[in-house]
Amino acid sequence: MDPQDRVRVIEQWMTWVTQDGGIDRYDDLHLDAIDPEWRQREHWGPEGSSAFQSAVAIRNKLRLPVIVGLGMSLRDDVLGLIHEVKLAELMADVGSSPPSLYLFRRGKDPGNDLKAAIHDGRVGADCASSEFVTIDVPGAKSGVFLRFKQSGCDEHATSVFILG
Repeated sequence: MDPQDRVRVIEQWMTWVTQDGGIDRYDDLHLDAIDPEWRQREHWGPEGSSAFQSAVAIRNKLRLPVIVGLGMSLRDDVLGLIHEVKLAELMADVGSSPPSLYLFRRGKDPGNDLKAAIHDGRVGADCASSEFVTIDVPGAKSGVFLRFKQSGCDEHATSVFILG
């Protein structure tokens, strides 16, 4: 797929999500929906970084008041609260699903929204989060590691978001 076609897919998704309420539903865009060739795990790191950078550039061009996120579900056995990380290190712990792009309203990104999610009963009170810095993803301002248990579930899930 042509790189410009990928950028168009991302821009169309961003426009749709910000106009139809998808931002409040946390509608995401999986990497393999941007380009089917990106289904293969070896593409998730470099193409995830590229898609994230494209989304940040599109956000800036369209002057959208949102935070761009690259979200990844991690393997269940990953527990570490980290402070500084390279993308390749995160990719080694990604579960079986490709990373996704997300858009968040300011103040509603995963790190800031955790207390509200606990209060609303969307996740259990035994959650953990920590901020970190990715040192090799251009456009990334911060990251957040989340370990949570959805209401009604017995097992924790672990996710990480790179934010810009």
